[in-house]
Amino acid sequence: MKIALVTVLGFALAVASQVQAQIPSASTSGVNAAARMQDGGPGGSSAASLEGRTVRGQGGVVLGHVERVILRADGSPVQVLVRPKGPRAGGPRSLAYSSLRVDGDGLSIPLNQAEFNAMPAIDVTGK
Repeated sequence: MKIALVTVLGFALAVASQVQAQIPSASTSGVNAAARMQDGGPGGSSAASLEGRTVRGQGGVVLGHVERVILRADGSPVQVLVRPKGPRAGGPRSLAYSSLRVDGDGLSIPLNQAEFNAMPAIDVTGK
């Protein structure tokens, strides 16, 4: 079980690094630029505007909704916790902020449903 979880986590990290390598610049594309345009600057206000947004994967399938945005020390977003949609939802999944793109009134990420579901759930209770 632990080996499978480590393998899935390694796969998720590999996908995230490949996605980040495909993005030319987070400051000129994707969520960062759109959040700055909508809210007038980086930090808490742009993070608050992301909470509750729908996150879609490949093919437009709804993966879940943004539950919380994790900020760096300087106040800029680094991770997004997405609460999965569906009966076996479990806890939220952590996605790299730079891998998200604005897609209408929601967000999109180049993951399919199986890849997203295979990601480990994050324990947000702080145990």
